[in-house]
This record gives sequence, C-alpha cells and structure tokens, in this order.
Amino acid sequence: MTVCVAENSESTELTIYNQNFGVVKQVRSIDLDKGLNTVLIHDVAQYIDATSVCIKDLTALTSVLEQNYLYDLVSKEKIYQKYIGKEITLQDNDGNTMKGVLLSYSGDQLIIENDAGVHIVKTEQVSLPELPEGLITKPTLKWLLETEEEGTHEIQLSYMTSGLNWVADYVAVINEDDSKVDLTCWVTITNSSGASYKNARLKLIAGDVHRVTDVSREYEYLEEAKSAPSQFEEETFFEYHLYTLQRRTDIDNNQQKQVTLFEVSNVAVTKEYVFDSGSVYYYREREGYNKIKVMLALENTEKNNMGIPLPKGKIRVYKKDSEGQLQFIGEDLIEHTPKDEKIRIYMGDAFDIVGEKKQTEYDRISDRVVEITYQVSLRNHKNEEVTIAVIQRIWGDWKMLESSHEWRKEDAWTAVWYVEVQEDGEATITYKIRIEW
Repeated sequence: MTVCVAENSESTELTIYNQNFGVVKQVRSIDLDKGLNTVLIHDVAQYIDATSVCIKDLTALTSVLEQNYLYDLVSKEKIYQKYIGKEITLQDNDGNTMKGVLLSYSGDQLIIENDAGVHIVKTEQVSLPELPEGLITKPTLKWLLETEEEGTHEIQLSYMTSGLNWVADYVAVINEDDSKVDLTCWVTITNSSGASYKNARLKLIAGDVHRVTDVSREYEYLEEAKSAPSQFEEETFFEYHLYTLQRRTDIDNNQQKQVTLFEVSNVAVTKEYVFDSGSVYYYREREGYNKIKVMLALENTEKNNMGIPLPKGKIRVYKKDSEGQLQFIGEDLIEHTPKDEKIRIYMGDAFDIVGEKKQTEYDRISDRVVEITYQVSLRNHKNEEVTIAVIQRIWGDWKMLESSHEWRKEDAWTAVWYVEVQEDGEATITYKIRIEW
C-alpha cells in the first residue's frame, strides 16, 4: 500500500456564513498508485466538521474506502500522558540529570521512580527519546483510497468548519442639517478556524441558514449608479444573498480582515422623536418622566440611492463639528434588510426635549371594566419646532373614549399621536381609554 501526502491546494474557494462557520473547497494534486493508497492531508482547519467532508476525484474513478480525522495534537500534557510508565530524563538548571520512569504528572510537577526511590520534582528540562506514536503537529485527514489508474490525480476536497465568521459594519456620516448621510459598509472577516487560506476566492452568505445543533459538541446585482464601484458582486441565492469578492485574497489564521462591501452617498434620512409612554393594563402603571428617543429613518430604495440587500450588522453614525472634525453620535444594530424596506436607527435620547405622563383619573366601572384618563406633557427646549410620536401600548379589549389630539391605531395594542411642539414650547395631550378583560 502506498502512503502519500497531498501538497498545498492548487486552488481554494472559501464561503463564509455570518453564523461562525464556513465551507472550504480545495483542489489538490496527489500521486496515486494503482490499488490501495493512504493519503494524508495536513493543513486542514483545526475545527473541521469531519462528518461534512466531501471528496471527488476529478481525474479518474477513485473509491474512498475509509476516512480518519487525526486531531491528537502535540502538547506537553499529551506527551507526558503517552510517556507514563516509560523512562524519561530530567535536567536541572545546574546541568545535573536524573533518569526514571514517569509515574504521574500534574501541572509543573512530575512523579518519577528509579533505583533511588520515588521522587516528586518540578519540570525544568525534560529529555525524551522520541515523539510518542500517534501524536501529530497539525490536524490531518487520512484517507484510504482505491483507484484503477496510476498517476497524478486532481482531488477536490470540501468541508465545513467553525471559526470562520463575517459581520457587516456600517459607517454613516450625516450632513449639517441631518437630512442626508454618506454610507459605507465594511465586511469584517474573522478567521480562527486553525488554518490559513492563501489566494482564495471568497464568497459571503448573508441570511439565517438553519443548522441542526449537535449537543455533543460545544440575487440582483448592485447598481453601477452607486457612488463607488463595489469589490463584491451580489446575487440572490436560494432564500439568502451571496456576495462574491471580485479578486482573490489571503485570509490567515487568527486574522481579522476588512473589505469594503459598498459605498453610497446622499442617502436621504429623517430624524424622528419618539416618546414611548409605556403600557396600559387594567391596574395602575408607573408614571413620571420618560426619555424622548431619537431615531434616524431611511428608505432602502433605488430612488434614495440605495435599493441594496443589507446584511445585518452594527451601524455607527458620525457628524462633523464646527471645526470640521468627525464626532461619534450614536450606533445601533440592524437586521438583514431587503431592498425597498425602511430602516430605523436608534441614536440615543434627546437632551432638550422632555416627556411626562400622568394618570389623572381611574374609574372602575365593574369588576372587569375600567376607564383611565392620561395627560402627556411634551416640552421642547430646542430652538426649532419638532414633531414627537407619542406611543401608548394598551392590553386587553380597549376603546379610545376621548382624545384631545388626532390619533392613529397602529395595531391591536398600540395607539400613536404625532404632536407638533413649537420651539421652546410645550404641548399637552389628554386621552381616556376604556379597557375590558
């Protein structure tokens, strides 16, 4: 039987999912004899899922009779474990040596036995005759192949591995009047799979791919009208989106790499103020001051210089100060967002706008019916008029009996008022709700 080692891959394709795993596909040249051959492939990912390995001979018909994944890697503990019951040599800092049979080890202490007795010594310098059989320096796939054709074979290897991940990081710079942003999306790729991938063709999958948990173990194209040409070509792929880097790249182990996904300019945004006044139940709720949330909203449409499937990720927003220096003003997480949908970014809480809610009346009509009256005061200390969305969540079978301002029923449990508050002014709304349960 011939034993051969597959050299480094001739080509590598790497597909990374934003769920901390990836698919590696490589083509390797292997010299095989007719009949049985043992093939070793050393430089596979340390966190390979050995059950996912797929092998295909591109040259001739070859049968895979057996596959082993060898991962008993060399370490001090593994070497000591293999040498229990065998003779080792110790040397101290003064050059004195001691030979004996290793009985046990724990941390930096060894227990050895020789003609002079049993000794408990600290590990300083240990000499061993050879590396114990079965230990390897890197994870290795071992195949037993059978072929009828002797010569060089092109073998395609593909497998899944954990330790590969990518996230989208967005950087938005908003203009002086908070009406438009320039948006850049970076792809941040992290490789902790235990292998490096040289000159790889890189693809990224955006979407939530279902995977079965193993308890035993831990497209349309981007429009050319966008502000800058993209390094990635995007396409729909099944129910996900696939991004292919239009050049090859190196992704080394324990490396974090950033690549621009796209850049767009002059994207219109609107600033929204939201006063979430809480929820109404049939019992008394907490009153008092609530923060006014500041949101940025944008339409992901071609008309708005967007229309791009957006992978989930963190978006950071900056704005230039009076000296032209960029200052950070907020960040939020966005989910996978298809084109033609709206995105809302929570920026933080308004400093100069105050909201206060009071319950002014509470009448129990019967055992299962109450009528509650509220007053919401909105005070604007800014030097411009603002519109504030007042949100009231109501549980149970409810009805709005009275309201000082026009309101809208957003869904079965939510009432919303859009209230204009003059600069350095105040607005008050009152409303009465009947709740049955």
